[in-house]
Amino acid sequence: MMKGTVVLCLQELVEKRFGAEKWKQALLTAGLSEVRLFSTLEDVSDEQVFALAGIVSKTTKVPRERLREMFGEYWSNQYAPRIYGSYYRKAKTARDLLQNLDHIHTAMTNSMPGARPPRFKYHWTAPNVLTMHYESKRGLVGLMPGLIRGVGKYYNEALRVTVKDNSVSVRFP
Repeated sequence: MMKGTVVLCLQELVEKRFGAEKWKQALLTAGLSEVRLFSTLEDVSDEQVFALAGIVSKTTKVPRERLREMFGEYWSNQYAPRIYGSYYRKAKTARDLLQNLDHIHTAMTNSMPGARPPRFKYHWTAPNVLTMHYESKRGLVGLMPGLIRGVGKYYNEALRVTVKDNSVSVRFP
């Protein structure tokens, strides 16, 4: 289960980039009411979120990989700074925020009943390369590159991100 906040972010992204009609069309295609409102703390099944994202991809004619990247950038630059602003304000660099991500997820887990965000273990493989080991049975590591590049953009840093299995390597400038 994901929290409704993920769907709300996707909704904002679609409405701002493609218009409210595209979001309504995606909801109807998914068999939902065009006025379906998701709440931040609501539990939404992973399958429903994946299906909705697939429908958004088709509706907007944006390939899934590109949509994941757009979502990550939007989450990290627009949505999360509003919702989790204190964490963004504390961090002076992308490195600061990413190294604190496991703590942020732990804090969110404690304040959101039923939240199951991924956990991270960190390992520096070079002075400017951080490997984040993604720990979750949900297998959403594919979202990480867009989210991390989005964090880099937020802090005006060009981050290079690669994924191998459940390890995400981030090369800082």
